[in-house]
Amino acid sequence: MAYISLLALFLTVTNLVPVSAVGLVPLAFCPWRFFGRSYPAFMTPLTAFTLLVIVSTLLYDPRSFLEFDFYRRDGNFFISYAPIFAGCLYTHRWDLNKVLRTFFVFAVMINLPPYAYYIVHNGLLSIFASPDNSFGSYFIARNAAGGFFAMLLCLGIACYLHRRSKLLLALLAANALMLFSTYSRGSLLGVLVVLPYLYFGRKRWMLATLIAGLIAGSIGMAIYHMDPRVDYMGYTFTIENQDAKVANLDIRYEWLWPRALTYFEQSPIVGIGFGSFDDHIGSVTNYFHLLGIASDKLIEHSDSHAHNSYLNILAELGVVGLALMLGFYWRLIEWCKHGAAAAALFGGGQNFAAFRFVEISSVCLLVMAATEHRLVSPSNVLILALVISLLLAARSVNNAAIDHLQQKSQEHALL
Repeated sequence: MAYISLLALFLTVTNLVPVSAVGLVPLAFCPWRFFGRSYPAFMTPLTAFTLLVIVSTLLYDPRSFLEFDFYRRDGNFFISYAPIFAGCLYTHRWDLNKVLRTFFVFAVMINLPPYAYYIVHNGLLSIFASPDNSFGSYFIARNAAGGFFAMLLCLGIACYLHRRSKLLLALLAANALMLFSTYSRGSLLGVLVVLPYLYFGRKRWMLATLIAGLIAGSIGMAIYHMDPRVDYMGYTFTIENQDAKVANLDIRYEWLWPRALTYFEQSPIVGIGFGSFDDHIGSVTNYFHLLGIASDKLIEHSDSHAHNSYLNILAELGVVGLALMLGFYWRLIEWCKHGAAAAALFGGGQNFAAFRFVEISSVCLLVMAATEHRLVSPSNVLILALVISLLLAARSVNNAAIDHLQQKSQEHALL
């Protein structure tokens, strides 16, 4: 089973075909292994969020579960996060430092030929003259490519922090150039925030301030662009600016974000329904301005999202959904901090790079989520979910040592 997750990890270099979804295959063969085991604290909010998504879909449109386009677009959460649950079903004793280092070298090297071709035909700075001439490699969408290369860069940094080498440094530089050529500004912002996060010691208050600022900024921007004359539940926005990048910003700030906020206002506790954002909703029955039930619906499974994961989750799953998702990442990052420390102190450094990658890539993903549909996008999340899966299945690091460090940290915080 571990080899299936390893194969899926190497297949994340593209989303042209759904081959990376093989990471959830173990769920079909031995689901009974979930029981009788103990799991890290971050599994609780993730499981609760998954149950909320399932219940919300059953209430909103249960037929979605039978449609392929649902999993490819509106329901890609299942593809992205299922590998984490798969990691609860198998075990291995690999040194993930070596595994991830090999994957990083492979992922950069396999992208060098298409990137060289791109540079020869377009040049390094062509994106400023024509944003459409950006680098996409094996991905169809440029933002998908940007998100992947941002996560890959976080992996390279984690490997370099574990063991420095000139080869890794050269590959990091190549990876950074590929990310730059995607012209995915949200992905670049995510990486730029990770660097000071690392430099200033990865403090919890920094993470809390960052998340609060991103959410407040997203909601504030949506409120600022709200137009009381526009029916955001039914009005179709028309792009007028010919500049592709400016037009993308216009449609987000002036249409998608206010629309998401309007959905949230209709049902702030649990949202309108999972996968509802791109649907045409004729009417909403509101109960006490807390719960909204949609009716007269025209269901569509498209690539239209809020281009902001926080607002999209608020629109479809409300405060409860966003709190559970943020709770998952909050606990995951804490677990990885202690895991890296335990690996360094008690495990001889084994799996250190994996723990550090999950930590810093989670921060990167949280930043990117404020500009794009990132927190559930397979091109962004799969590489993270598969490494978490391998970490959950690892039996080489002393889990008791991790628990001990967590307990000491909590005692220190109380003092």
